Amino acid sequence: MPKKLRNMLGPLASMRLTVVLLGLLVLLVFFGTLAQVDRGIWDVVHRYFRSFVVYVPLQIFLPRTVNVPGEVLFPGGYTVGGLMLVNLLAAHALRFRVKATGPRLVWGWGVIVVGAALVAWFHNSPLPGRVLARFGGYTGVLPLMMLGVVVYAPVVAGCVLTFGRRCGVILIHAALILLIIGEGVTAASAVETQMPIYEGATTSWAQDIREVELAVIDPSDPTHDRTVAVPESMLLQSLRTGRRISHPTLPFAITVEQYIRQSRVVSVDPAGQLKPRATAGFGVNMVAVPTSAATGMSMDRSIDVPSALIALYDGDTLIGRYLVSPHFQVDSDIVIGQPVRFGDSLHTVALRFRRYYRPYALKLVKFNHDLYPGTGVPRNFSSDIRLTDELHHVDRAVAISMNNPLRYRGETYFQSSWIPGAREGDPDRGTVLMVVRNPGWTIPYIACALGTIGMTVQFGLGLTAFLRKPRA
Repeated sequence: MPKKLRNMLGPLASMRLTVVLLGLLVLLVFFGTLAQVDRGIWDVVHRYFRSFVVYVPLQIFLPRTVNVPGEVLFPGGYTVGGLMLVNLLAAHALRFRVKATGPRLVWGWGVIVVGAALVAWFHNSPLPGRVLARFGGYTGVLPLMMLGVVVYAPVVAGCVLTFGRRCGVILIHAALILLIIGEGVTAASAVETQMPIYEGATTSWAQDIREVELAVIDPSDPTHDRTVAVPESMLLQSLRTGRRISHPTLPFAITVEQYIRQSRVVSVDPAGQLKPRATAGFGVNMVAVPTSAATGMSMDRSIDVPSALIALYDGDTLIGRYLVSPHFQVDSDIVIGQPVRFGDSLHTVALRFRRYYRPYALKLVKFNHDLYPGTGVPRNFSSDIRLTDELHHVDRAVAISMNNPLRYRGETYFQSSWIPGAREGDPDRGTVLMVVRNPGWTIPYIACALGTIGMTVQFGLGLTAFLRKPRA
């Protein structure tokens, strides 16, 4: 390596920099933990860990009864993680030397490439899921680990050929690099949604409870509704600028006059001070008021539910002002739309959680909520599902339970919650599935496996060398 390049990489590969970055990471986790008293966990994740810089309020260090203004600028998770990745790569470039030469070097790298491809195929194939299902939940972990030892063997063999006795350290550092990369992939591409399904019903959409959209629905076609969804970002832009939201697919123009991110909707008391601003729809007798942010620590409200006051225009003519919110539900998890009539047209508008549609459908045949006899302690949650995908000619029964998710077309369906009966004592009416799409979901598993193998190999080599030393 040229001397100039070594001099440039030297400070980046410094062990002191590693210690400083680890300290910053510990402090960032500490600050994020304190911030969850006032903010929801996903808000904290995005503000503190999925950002380049974060402004840490001084208030989080003191009792909330004491009001202390001011903020401290601190590097966010992207900055700390990115510097740690650079530090690891620079350390590898300077300190770790390839021991093999000639044909052994070629064979070593060849085996590593083949082994890496085998590991990637294994983690993205249905084989791990089949092993767990075959042996049943956690009892299948040991057979899966034994199979994993065989799959990872070529990678280990290639590292031994290429790096010699340093192969264990190489695997450990590779695991750390993969963990950092995995978090970056997850932050950039992962989507988590919920799919509520009533017993006997069929659905093909899931909703993101952290983001909303304004749905404008045209029900004139008897076969299907025509829906135009306005994303939350456009609603907030209209609020900031005062500009109308218009598009050829929209039957009217929309202006957002008020947006409350954390809200509750209350009825108007004629003798009270709350006056409705809406002139049509549900809001003529109701008003949205701000409330504290959901922190996930309260059993009665674990998510933020926004509300908005929108004005609808037909050209320059005001159709009406509507109060829209996911609070308006015809039933649990189903937001009801408000009719908007102008001229001969009839549409409905609803502020609902953002929906993601699938090209296949799931029907809930039966939801099972079993308790231990004589107690109210849950013993089992499971959903009997009928999966239908006409494009891929799939029509099969699937059982989803707490330890047995469904993996299909890049998504994983977990048993998350349920839809209770209308009244206390009534049977449950449906299931709520957590749907996760994360292209990098296998990376942390690969990293943990490589780290475990690397530590085992390094410890084994050290122990062998110690035992071979002559006794005095």
